[in-house]
Amino acid sequence: MKIVENKVGLHGALKKGFSSLYGYTSSADGIRHALGLLEEPNLSFEDAKFMLVSCSAFINYLVSKASKAGISL
Repeated sequence: MKIVENKVGLHGALKKGFSSLYGYTSSADGIRHALGLLEEPNLSFEDAKFMLVSCSAFINYLVSKASKAGISL
């Protein structure tokens, strides 16, 4: 994300939103740490599906931006 931001720019609110989503995934109750919570899962199918779709959209967005900026992946 930093490379795309440096080459083509990202709106501050969009960058903050992406960072906040990453922060959610990294928290103790976040989606990436859910395996440690198998005894009392706080996450639902809807949570996992939302993150999967959001991450897919985010990756597609960055790949498109990188391609337009001539950034080789």
